[in-house]
Amino acid sequence: MKKIKAFFYVAYRSVVSPKYYSEILKTPLEFSLKYYAVLVLIAALITSIGTYFIEAPKIKETFQNALSEAENVYPDDMVFTIKAGEWEINKPEPLVIPFPGTYEAEDKEKLPENLVVLDKNGTVEDLEKYNTAILMNQKNMLVKKAGEPGVYPLKDIPDTTLDKGNVVGAIGNVRKISGWLLPLILIVPVFAGLLVYYAIFRGLYLVIIGGSLFLLGKALKTDVPYKNAFRIGLHAMTLPVLIDTLTSLINLQLPATYWFLAINLVMGGFVLREIGKRTEASTI
Repeated sequence: MKKIKAFFYVAYRSVVSPKYYSEILKTPLEFSLKYYAVLVLIAALITSIGTYFIEAPKIKETFQNALSEAENVYPDDMVFTIKAGEWEINKPEPLVIPFPGTYEAEDKEKLPENLVVLDKNGTVEDLEKYNTAILMNQKNMLVKKAGEPGVYPLKDIPDTTLDKGNVVGAIGNVRKISGWLLPLILIVPVFAGLLVYYAIFRGLYLVIIGGSLFLLGKALKTDVPYKNAFRIGLHAMTLPVLIDTLTSLINLQLPATYWFLAINLVMGGFVLREIGKRTEASTI
């Protein structure tokens, strides 16, 4: 608990008090690196959770609608059986199952008209003829994709029997799983991506901002070593990271392209100016 309080104290003082940086520079470099690591973790966690609460309801609704469409698209009285790599249905062939759901005109151009066609005499060319994503012929399942179609032997598929009840039951299980799987699908990639972003891209950015503040210090006649300039840039990045996190939560795009850099440099400039004042005072 003390460490959490200490972090928020450092974060607050890094934003509001240029004088506090003199205290920061008295500590080891590891102090600033640990602070940055915790700042990154908190920013990534808040952004990930915020993304979930914003996007999850939309995705969940779309997903549930797709499952309902999948239930409806399977014929009520159809029984599909596959045994030893050979399939049978109690319907005349070819049996065409359309793509479930309703789509915008742009999506319709990208998606095939049909989801599955069952035709024992079907060939690869019939994927286009039937305008289907999947064509099952006597020996193979043919899948439409960019380049050469995928060919998957039916002998590799385990024996099974599908009817309306089986399909509805399976979709019901998917609904249950999606309740806890959806947060992972959303949060984990966002969280991991943000950690990589801050560790690599913002890490390289800190090297550059440190160099910029080092040169700015010389221009302001506040000569600080590069290590100190780097640490000033790191702690001065607290405010733009907070702004970046909050704008991500409310899906707000700031108009200025280099606002993050500008705020970081301005904060660093204030700190350099304060350090310069203290240096002058100590020499009088």
